[in-house]
Formats: sequence, C-alpha cells, structure tokens
Amino acid sequence: MHPYNRKLMSPAVVDQTILRCCKPRFHKVARVITDVAEVLKAPFAWERLAYDVPITFKPPPGLPVNIIAGRIKALVRANRLQAAGNLDRWRYSEIRLTGKQTKKRR
Repeated sequence: MHPYNRKLMSPAVVDQTILRCCKPRFHKVARVITDVAEVLKAPFAWERLAYDVPITFKPPPGLPVNIIAGRIKALVRANRLQAAGNLDRWRYSEIRLTGKQTKKRR
C-alpha cells in the first residue's frame, strides 16, 4: 500500500476535491473517483473498476476509494451533485455539478 496522509481523507477535504474534479457535464463516477484519488495521492484498487461489482458485495470499510464513493453519495443527497444511474456501479453511473455549483464557478 502506498503511503498517504489519512488527514487528506477528511470528509471536508474529500468533498472539496470531488467538487473541483466535477464539471457541469456528466462524467462517469469511476473517472471522478480516480481523479480525486490521484489528487489526494490515495491508493487505488484498480480491481474495483475492472469488474462490475454485484450489488450484494460489501467492500471493506476504510478503503480510500470507498470513502470517496461514499462522499459522492452524500453530495448527491445534499443536492450539490446531480446523479444518473446507480452510484454503486461506478462504470455505469454519472455525476455532474448542479446548477448552483456551476454558477459559483463563473
């Protein structure tokens, strides 16, 4: 496992990084998660993207990519991101900034 600073995985930092990596147009959740993991220099489990994970699969808690995925879901629930598809299926779902977020960026 690569050394990384767990403090960078605080919810506030992860949320800010997710919002910076998102755009007004839809992008695959898998792409956003990899972009965020790269910015945070967090280890990434490529196997999680290589296979379609069944909905019954429960990933081990605490993996950085699962923390990022959980924060994406929280941002969708808080209406800070708009989602299309099942967010548990990263390669098949998409997210984008909501109208409120895109106005702030201008």
